[in-house]
Amino acid sequence: MADNNMVYVNDKQQLDALVNKDVNAVIKDKMQEKLEKSFITFDPFYDYIEEGKKMEAPKELIPHILVEHETTILFGDTGLGKSTLAMQIACEVAEQGYDVASGMGQGAIGEQGEPHKKRVLYVNFELSQQQWAKRFQNKAVPKNLFIANIDYTLMHDVTDQSRILDEIQRIAVENEIEVVIVDNLTNLCINSKEGGEAGNIMLQLISLRMTHNWTMLILAHVPKRKPCDPLSLNDLAGSKILSNLADNVIGLNKSKKDKSARYIIQLKYRSFPIELDYKNVQELRLTINDDWLHFEYGDYDEERTHLPRSRDEKAELEQDVIKELKKPNGMPYRDIAELVGTSLATVARIAKSNGLSKSVKSPSAITRKTMGINVPTPSKTTLCFNNN
Repeated sequence: MADNNMVYVNDKQQLDALVNKDVNAVIKDKMQEKLEKSFITFDPFYDYIEEGKKMEAPKELIPHILVEHETTILFGDTGLGKSTLAMQIACEVAEQGYDVASGMGQGAIGEQGEPHKKRVLYVNFELSQQQWAKRFQNKAVPKNLFIANIDYTLMHDVTDQSRILDEIQRIAVENEIEVVIVDNLTNLCINSKEGGEAGNIMLQLISLRMTHNWTMLILAHVPKRKPCDPLSLNDLAGSKILSNLADNVIGLNKSKKDKSARYIIQLKYRSFPIELDYKNVQELRLTINDDWLHFEYGDYDEERTHLPRSRDEKAELEQDVIKELKKPNGMPYRDIAELVGTSLATVARIAKSNGLSKSVKSPSAITRKTMGINVPTPSKTTLCFNNN
């Protein structure tokens, strides 16, 4: 009985053709299988954007700073309080109630009758256990906030960044973490100023975030810069690669107003309009109220009001003050200060150093005289102290 699946050939040429046909079919099948597993997706653009329209809109977890399911870099100079601000952000995010399954907002009720709260992991390379404890004397810490510390004594090679990243991934996945904060990039990338190495580590972090749908905040330092210059993307170490890879870049800088003053500025913010630009930075003040070290959010102002003057600007300011001081019947120091945009003390110092000092009545006395109020001359009073 003949087999219907059998193929009979008369010569070698036919056989070779059949073999090649089968081989090509196998290759085609293998290529199709490989294409299905490719790390590059291929879609008609129309379908692509239509699917995108159905996705949930981006959500800010912390206004102007942290967007859900995105990668944000927070950078600034050493000693400004980046770790303090990052841990404060971690606490604020962990305290938020959010039902992930339904997409409902803060206060949504989960299966257990309690608001779902995001599980936050703070990867700590910076401060010791004792240093953190000192900063959180009486602060109630969310139970869904976790900290991971690297014990370098247990590592054979402390420069093995891939192993550190693997461990971060393992811990985060096993503990169902949703938000990861890395403090900071320099400890993962010894040569963070080198764009290639920094970019490689950044790509690995972004890959982890995308694989597990995390929200990620990465802290980074800045190289040496002039304090009088406004912050820019160029101030970020390894800036061109890092800023290109990040969804959002937030700068933290010192303010000249006082020792506790800082300001933040948005230098890149993909999913929302930038509101904190150089014309409208937000002031922060470092405080230890309520026995824990944190920042209090302040007013909005132009960035230039927080920056010290450059040498050229100081020279120009001094000339403007001298010009006003030399005018006949010149204005009071306070009016000159307001006119040129400086302090009363600065005007007085410039006047004294240039031999242009003049006696000025106190503002209160001038104000009262202008208003037509008689200012009585205070009588002399003798204070007698009893030796007993």
